[in-house]
Amino acid sequence: MPLPQQALEAIARLYGVTAAQLQPATGGHFAYVYELRLNQRACILKIIPPNTDVDVRAMRAVLEWLAFLAEAGGPVVPPVFSQQGNLIEAMADGEQVYIAVVFEKAPGMLAEGMAPEAWSDMLFEALGRTVGACHRIAQDYNPSKAEFRRPEWSAGSSCFNPHEELEDADPILLERRAQTLERIAVLPKERVSYGLAHLDLHFGNFFVDAEAQRIVLFDFDDCAYGWYLMDITMLLFDILVVYNGHEPLNFGAHFLEQFLRGYRSQMPLDFFWVNQLPHFLKLLEIGVYAMLYRDYNPATADEWVSKFMPGRRERIEQALPYVDLDFMAIYQASGRSS
Repeated sequence: MPLPQQALEAIARLYGVTAAQLQPATGGHFAYVYELRLNQRACILKIIPPNTDVDVRAMRAVLEWLAFLAEAGGPVVPPVFSQQGNLIEAMADGEQVYIAVVFEKAPGMLAEGMAPEAWSDMLFEALGRTVGACHRIAQDYNPSKAEFRRPEWSAGSSCFNPHEELEDADPILLERRAQTLERIAVLPKERVSYGLAHLDLHFGNFFVDAEAQRIVLFDFDDCAYGWYLMDITMLLFDILVVYNGHEPLNFGAHFLEQFLRGYRSQMPLDFFWVNQLPHFLKLLEIGVYAMLYRDYNPATADEWVSKFMPGRRERIEQALPYVDLDFMAIYQASGRSS
């Protein structure tokens, strides 16, 4: 359904531009997306149509968090305030209400579209610095209002905790998940290890500017309070699928070594935490499998699913490690000068 012209014009005015200055863009799913320039910056306007199941308060909480990260120099796609000083604008068109948000446009290309040979040690290390910087900044964040506090990871919905898919999951999945949760539940929740994290940090949620050696994170919709290690877990988890035809074990080990080198330049990370990666990898493996197995069809599955699913159930049932890496050797190597 096309966006009414008068609604588009009214929203454009909220950001000090005209509808003619908005260029339609792709990638909005259910939202209307436009490119525009504000104060010489390339930006993206997203307009969410009426009758969409969107929690505006949750959106406000995410945007406030992003604004804090950006203000502190965090490597994120920052939200842009309207001329009224709002992170979210609600515009009524008769009985219909449209929600508008604007972000700066990140340079570079989507990480998951990069060929394996396009990655360098410096880029993997830059990714580690990027994530470490976000976790370092997160330690000082407090929402402006209690209602804008994001949930705990175990209360929110994410690949680590897919509520709906777990409600009637196969008993063996729930049993293996319960065993994994027992190991994770006893872990400390100290300021340096537990805080507001991305929790959906796969290779489709950050841009890479290889020339500038710059990486920018986006899509914080699932952000919640959890162990910072969960973000590292998802990156390692995903890279082993995305590049699983490229000597996955060696590629994964090399990635993790360089990543941890960059991460540890921004955030302290004891080996104790790296040694917990197998538990978090298993939790994520079970969560993602629970989200996919009911509708999985090898003939129609996309590339990522086709790489992930074969033999996955058997590995979960047998409680096999998601990946068999020498985490001690990787951690020690990450602490040495490159």
